Amino acid sequence: MGIRSGLAAAVVTAAAVLTAPSAAAAPAPFCAELQGHWDGQYCRAQVVSEQQATREIKVAIPAELIDDPVAGPVLRDYLATLVGNWRRVGAKMFADSFGEGNYQVFRRGDVTSVVFRETYHADGPDFNNAYRTFTFDLAGGRQLALADLVKPGLDPLVAIPPLAHPFVVTALDQAPPPHQPGSYPFIADRWTPDKVYSGGYKAWALTPDELVLYMPDYPVARDSPTDFTPGVMQWAMDGGTVQAHIPLAALGPVLRPEFGGS
Repeated sequence: MGIRSGLAAAVVTAAAVLTAPSAAAAPAPFCAELQGHWDGQYCRAQVVSEQQATREIKVAIPAELIDDPVAGPVLRDYLATLVGNWRRVGAKMFADSFGEGNYQVFRRGDVTSVVFRETYHADGPDFNNAYRTFTFDLAGGRQLALADLVKPGLDPLVAIPPLAHPFVVTALDQAPPPHQPGSYPFIADRWTPDKVYSGGYKAWALTPDELVLYMPDYPVARDSPTDFTPGVMQWAMDGGTVQAHIPLAALGPVLRPEFGGS
């Protein structure tokens, strides 16, 4: 049995930590651009396929950022693409389905991270989750990449893993479903940024005192290489199964001074 079977309850639990959608009226015009209706919490839309299957869509819109000159255009493009993709898939469905988007915002001075959790359900028995993250230097007027956090000349995918290792191991031990620490596939060398389970560190956020990695960013069908455990079951991995919280103090030797570097 793959990991998805152990995550149904975790979906509900994890959703509780997400920032509650704003009830402000500001998102309503953008929701209209998405061809949805704003209910005060979510932008909602519905698609009915030729097979009479209904897809319900609802996305939370970060009212505090959607009109920001730096973050706004990026977030609008992301949400428009997300809703558009869900609409296109919904138009071809043979069974009822849904797509839901929630977000969480972290601020560290002028740096703001927005973490979107996409939860969707189609023909299978379980939910699927994905994480899309965006970090902005609002004062500097730009979107930040992971490389912008580390000192010049350093590759973040090389510099961060050794320092993050103990915190990744802790996250692996705590990941659902309950398992023996260090058991496959929850072993650190399957979650380095060059391995598929890590998502290549694509999904990350900066909090006031941590770098958070959401691994993988999207659902992964199986480990790679597939012969890593001959004769043993192949694991599917849901997006965000492992969330590693790495103190910025631990990353001090490789971070730029503005992010706590030494």
